[in-house]
Amino acid sequence: FIILSPSAILFCLFPTDPLSWTPEPWNLLVTQTPAKEKAKEGETVVLNCHLNSLQHLSPADLMVKWYKEDEKGQMDLLEKNVTVLPNNSRVFMSGDLSQGVASLVILNVTTNDHGVYFCEVTLPDGKVVTGDGTKLRIRRALGNTWTLHIIFVRPAKIDWLVCINKHRYYYK
Repeated sequence: FIILSPSAILFCLFPTDPLSWTPEPWNLLVTQTPAKEKAKEGETVVLNCHLNSLQHLSPADLMVKWYKEDEKGQMDLLEKNVTVLPNNSRVFMSGDLSQGVASLVILNVTTNDHGVYFCEVTLPDGKVVTGDGTKLRIRRALGNTWTLHIIFVRPAKIDWLVCINKHRYYYK
């Protein structure tokens, strides 16, 4: 249309097809913390994923996926905000998506859980944004077990006894 005024002429052009209008692109930043995490077997680990956007995003608009990469390849853990591992209640998403929080919780970690974990978000326009990843290392838990060695020199008499616990030795 054209607006005429005594001082200026303003021309505004609109496409004839309203479907050809494209909305502003979604500006989303996916931040994962920490970059590296260490845990012992049996512990619970929380890997944080924060979604920062200039626009208000409704949780219904977002699809969050968590996956792990290791020497065996890539394994999906959560897809469309739901755990995809069969018979696995150790892995789930925690946080409030409306506040931009989509953390991954892993209960009772094992050495099989080591790897690099990625938080991936699919936006309503199909754009996929992925975090930089969190490298998870799992240490074996050293139990509080005792090893008992009894050495017999003469029958029915203990000459000495050694109990070993985490590099400590006790003699009798």
